[in-house]
Amino acid sequence: MRGEVTLGENDTLALCLRGALERALKARGCGDPAALQSFCEILALAVDAGRGEGEGEWMARLEDRACALIRSGADGREIAAAIAKAAEDASAPQGGDAARYQGLLHAQVAVTRALERVEGEKREELERRLGEIDGFPDTIAATLDPPTLARMGMEKLRAMTGAVRASLFRYQERGIYACDGTAGTEVPGSRMVVEGRAEEVLVREKGAYECGEGREPGIFLDGVRADLPGRLFLPLVVRGRTTGLVMLERDPDGGRLDGEALSLARRFTNRMAVALENAELHAREQKKIRETVALLELTRAINSTLDLEEILERVARMSVDLCGVTECVVYLRDPEDGHFHPGARYGFLGDGEGGSLPCSFRAREMDRGCMRSLEEGEPVLVGIDGSTALYPRQALCEHGVERVLLHPLISRDRLTGILALFYARRGAGAPGREERGVIAAIAAQASMAIENASLYEDIEKSYFSTIKALAKAIEVKDPYTHGHSERVTEYALIIADAMRLDEREKQKLKYAATLHDIGKIGIAGRVLNKPGALTEEEYSHVKTHPLLGDSIIEPVEFLQEPRPIILHHHERYDGNGYPDGLRGEDIPLCARILSVADAFEAMRSDRPYRRALPLEEAVEELRRNAGTQFDPEVVDVFLAVLEHYGGDPVNR
Repeated sequence: MRGEVTLGENDTLALCLRGALERALKARGCGDPAALQSFCEILALAVDAGRGEGEGEWMARLEDRACALIRSGADGREIAAAIAKAAEDASAPQGGDAARYQGLLHAQVAVTRALERVEGEKREELERRLGEIDGFPDTIAATLDPPTLARMGMEKLRAMTGAVRASLFRYQERGIYACDGTAGTEVPGSRMVVEGRAEEVLVREKGAYECGEGREPGIFLDGVRADLPGRLFLPLVVRGRTTGLVMLERDPDGGRLDGEALSLARRFTNRMAVALENAELHAREQKKIRETVALLELTRAINSTLDLEEILERVARMSVDLCGVTECVVYLRDPEDGHFHPGARYGFLGDGEGGSLPCSFRAREMDRGCMRSLEEGEPVLVGIDGSTALYPRQALCEHGVERVLLHPLISRDRLTGILALFYARRGAGAPGREERGVIAAIAAQASMAIENASLYEDIEKSYFSTIKALAKAIEVKDPYTHGHSERVTEYALIIADAMRLDEREKQKLKYAATLHDIGKIGIAGRVLNKPGALTEEEYSHVKTHPLLGDSIIEPVEFLQEPRPIILHHHERYDGNGYPDGLRGEDIPLCARILSVADAFEAMRSDRPYRRALPLEEAVEELRRNAGTQFDPEVVDVFLAVLEHYGGDPVNR
């Protein structure tokens, strides 16, 4: 066997064979020159090996080099054809060389085997890729999350096509597509316009549109031509509809995608389109379920509480959660002066430097046309310049707020408030039809809550007028108690505020404090107005007034909750009070508060048997009886309140 040298300085046939191969392959622009050179060197030696021993080894090496050459882009059939032509020449009658002819035939077989190997590898790779495509999105869509699918799909397309960037655009309206930022790629624009031949190929024919020199402009990104060399556009097609476009950006010098790669890319985008459609349908259904559940919870809250502040806070939170806005503020209109004041808020605008909060504003501070629409029950979308009356401009700019949706809250054909939603989405237009429907449903619930609160307030005012009329009846019998109930009520509510009681408890306490002595209607006037000390019999008679008061209000439905407070406001913390001898925390908290307020007011007012005590003596009396007559915690809170006010806040 010859040494491994470049084929024959004296071997004219081999040199011709190499020249023929180079011309055949280079003419087509296929194959790596280095791979071609290496193949030709082994080919020369393998042909010579046909004359001696070691032929099998050389043919195996030749097959490997042929595989490398074919993988680099050379056409295996062209190589085999060139070798066959050389073999034909070697077998010619003039000067034919049988050994070289045999070597060339064996070389042709080696190249054919190499071609089969490479094509087998391609088939396996194709089957693998098809398997990945058919498995998409099963391997990554366990959550059915559209952004995840979009991002993973773009990554897969980049790897499949060798693109440096893959961008996803979603259909908006005919000829217009919006960039899907969730796909995780940077693009040189957000709004794509497709027209002319590009629209015909991508939308009507559902085909790939590969850009190149000489094409008329047909695709624009934010007004700038986008169909440039190196870019490939693929449609996302679902049930015959083009639901979006993929823009692949490749190196312009890298050549066009071959038919097989393009077919794979198209097949993948079709699978991805179906997967995205299914994920978005699932996401929409889940969103509808969340919206329905949230609205049901809000309805339940409205039916279970009359605390307007609590309901409006839920409204604001729900609006942010369901609509994805930066902030929601519920403004309530003051029926007296018509000004709008924040009733509840939820969001992030107050998180910036300085912690800005929503502003109160007058109707005249808003655009006249805007207010007219709101008064007529129509929602209004305003820009940042039209919303600075609602929120400090600095906070809006800091959080990128671009638009604010103002939805009227209408009660009994009057504008009673505004639901304001602050949008910070880039390039956000008007909320879609579905989102507006959700906002309208939330606003309707908020309007109902405001109306219920207003009706309840009217009823409460009417009830309280009745209560005060009953309290006046006591003062007719006992002129020394004139104003006593009002002052006791003020003290009691001051303590309740300091102890942070909720609105419902404070309301019960207010009613009870106003009516706590209603039972004295049944006590003889001579006993109530006696200037001296009461006899044991008279005192026993006076001690019946809580029971008498309880029996008087028992038939009144709306006073059932304050009844225990009225009944037990003369119980003592040590258990020596009346009528039931309750002790400690067995006594209702509001009754313990009322006990302190009642005693303090009595000490600070004139009585038939003594003059009003100075503040210092009244305070000392509370301290001395804390833990025996009074709840020590309530006394401590009340004394802290007196210190905060610098004296008696009611009877100065």
